[in-house]
Amino acid sequence: MNIAFDTLGATKRLRDAGLEERAAEAIVELVQSTTQFPDISGLATKADTATKADLANMATKADLAELAHATKVDLAELGHSTKMDIQALKADLAITKTQILVELNDKLRFQSFALMGGVTAVVGLATAIIKLGH
Repeated sequence: MNIAFDTLGATKRLRDAGLEERAAEAIVELVQSTTQFPDISGLATKADTATKADLANMATKADLAELAHATKVDLAELGHSTKMDIQALKADLAITKTQILVELNDKLRFQSFALMGGVTAVVGLATAIIKLGH
């Protein structure tokens, strides 16, 4: 929207007031440029921004609902995976326990035989010393 401004009349009045022609023309151009309003037809109205805010809120609510659902699914999968991992660990521990017990049993058997052999040797040696000493 432009306001009607008589540039020729304004320039003449400024020259009659004692200004040089170049200065008068510069002042008139400045005043003329300030009377021109920019085109604001493309600016958003309050209704436009309210509609866009409503759309943003709806999108945000939908995003949150989707995120909540995805989180529940992820937690369920994580729970199942964790249970499976625990069961696998229990099975591994049971196998390891059995292996340790078998190895311990073998070592105890070997030590028992070694101890019995040592006791037999000591008894035999003691018997020989007693018989030789008499």
